[in-house]
Parts: sequence; C-alpha cells; structure tokens
Amino acid sequence: MNDDHALARVLEPLYESILDPDRLDDFNVLLGQATHSHLTGILGHDLGCGRGSVTRVAGADPERMAAEMRPLNLNVDPWVSRAMPQLATGRVFNTEDLLPNAQMRRTDVYNAYYRQFGVEQQVAAVGHYDGMNSITLSICRDDRHRLFDEDELGLFQRVVPHWVNAYAIMRRLELLQRRVDSLETALEQSPMAMFTLSANRKLLRANGAGDHLLGLGVLQRTGGGQLAAPGWQDAALQQLLARATLARPDGRGGDVEKLVVQAPGIGAVAITAHPLAPPLLAGDAALLVFVQPTASASPVRLEQALQHLFGLTDAERRLAVAMLQHTDLALAAQACGIAVSTAQTRLKVVFDKTGERSQTALVRLLAALNAVC
Repeated sequence: MNDDHALARVLEPLYESILDPDRLDDFNVLLGQATHSHLTGILGHDLGCGRGSVTRVAGADPERMAAEMRPLNLNVDPWVSRAMPQLATGRVFNTEDLLPNAQMRRTDVYNAYYRQFGVEQQVAAVGHYDGMNSITLSICRDDRHRLFDEDELGLFQRVVPHWVNAYAIMRRLELLQRRVDSLETALEQSPMAMFTLSANRKLLRANGAGDHLLGLGVLQRTGGGQLAAPGWQDAALQQLLARATLARPDGRGGDVEKLVVQAPGIGAVAITAHPLAPPLLAGDAALLVFVQPTASASPVRLEQALQHLFGLTDAERRLAVAMLQHTDLALAAQACGIAVSTAQTRLKVVFDKTGERSQTALVRLLAALNAVC
C-alpha cells in the first residue's frame, strides 16, 4: 500500500474523532493494520501515583487491560521509568531503546502484565504531558523475532504530529465544553434574571429567575415570541432593545443600554441589554438582557459615607443617591429638582472626587457603599 494512501486512511478517523470520540476506535484499528501491530491503544499515566488508565484499545479487552493495569505502579516499570525523565509532548519511545525485550522478559512487571497481552515490543508517542500526567498512543508487536521495521516506524512517526494536534484540539474542546456547562449552571442558578434574545428580539431563553419574572408579569412574552414590558412601558423597552442591536458604522454591535421600569408588586427594576458578538446564523443569540430590582438606598447613611470618604457636597451627595435609585441621569436630575445640564456638570465633579469615569462604575461603587451602610 502506498505510504501516503496508508497515512491518509489512518488520519481520516483521527481527525473525525475530534467531534466524534468513538472514531478513535476506528483510528486504532487502522493504525494497527498499517503498522502490523497486534495491539494499539491510548493510555494514561498519572506520574504522581504511578497509576495507569486505559482510554481506547484495539486488539484486547479494555476492561481486562484496565483490571490488569490497576494494581501496577508504572513508575517502577523498567520501560516506563526509563522514559519518564524524557517525557515531553510529541516524544516517541521505542522499548527496544529503553530496555531490550530479552532483558525485560526477566522482570516481574513483564510477567505480571505485558506477558498477559503478548507485548514483545511497544512504540509510544506522547500526545500530551503536563508534568504530572501523560497520554500516549502505543503500537505493540507480539513477535519477538520480528520487530517493527523502518517502514512501519516511519509511518508511525508521520502519524505522531497529527495525533498530538488532534489530541490538543480534543482537550481544548473538552475544556471549553466544561466551561460552557459550568456557565450554564451558574446562569441558571443566578438570582439575577437573565434572558437571551435573537437579533429580531425574539426570546430564546430565560433562566430560573427570568421565568419567575415572566410568571409575575413583570415582563411578558408576546404571541410572536418577543420580550415585552406591560402597558405603556413596552415602547421604551423596545426602543432600548433596538438601540442595543443597532449596528454602528464600524460594523460592530450596539452599545450597552439601560432602562428602569416600574414592576407592580416589586417596585422598579433595572433592565440592561448587552449586545453579543454578531450572530452566525439566524436565530442565534444577539442580546443578553439582565433584569434586577433597583437598589433601595439608605440616603442618610450613604450620604454620610460619601461626605466622609470623598468630600461630596450636599448637592453632589443628593445627586449620587438619586443615581443609585434611578440608574438614569435624567430621572436622577428630576428627582433632585435640577436641570439635566446641571446634573451633568455636577456629575463630572462627582466623577473627579470618587475617581470613577462612567455612570456604570459610579452606580457600582454606590451600590457597594450602600450595602455596607
């Protein structure tokens, strides 16, 4: 068989296994056929305790191999212990170079384990090594009188970089999936209501707290599936969501937008719409919407803290407290009985004194101070 054709035949299931791990079984079988190995496998080694693990095996019963390996301390295995100081991702080890089989056959480890599976020679490629754990791809020969020849070893050497790359991608995808699963769990259990919306503002998903708000009627799902607010406040919500999804001239998404609406029974709630990366497909999430009750400020104690910590004047303190209560400068100005232009000038002074540079950061600081107060 042409070497290039044999290599391509072996690599096809290897790369397909990135998305379908069961294809590793086919990869092991084809690799065994191409190298005339009676046994191929993907094995793990925990250097801290010397224990081995079996991920995939062709040519033997995986459960039996795992059971035979379980009581072994691989760190005292003559083949493994000689390879350990040189372990590195991509490194290839040939047992004939570590300890010839004629000598290995006289060891207790050989008789306790390798003999059970007819292993006379093993060639292993390290797919991953992090200083404590290794994952290796191994091919084994069961004929002591016919070791792997140059063509077979050459084909295996050509497979090794692909094996390393494929395994790295598998690990990365697995890590990302675990992070996604952890994030999904965190979002679902979060006390803050969260919603994901498509570009046409159709409600795709709500976490537990979001479903609770929908059940209370604080927010609603329209007949067309869009997120809505009850009554006259819906127009303001739809404008907010439209601004958040509006593309800018530079091609990027919209800005983070906020809105405070009145919610019967629980007071005012602050709605924040965060544009996500442009959706790849129609129906993909385009907006992440957070809904939380506005902070119930303790004006007297908070104003005292602002005076003591930052030297804010009476007028500046009143504006700061109003900002915490309303999270909107126009509403805060109205609550203080001043013009928006006056509030803007006063807010700049508050920024200078507190060291904050945005309304969002200021409200976050005020909320933290209020919680302490």
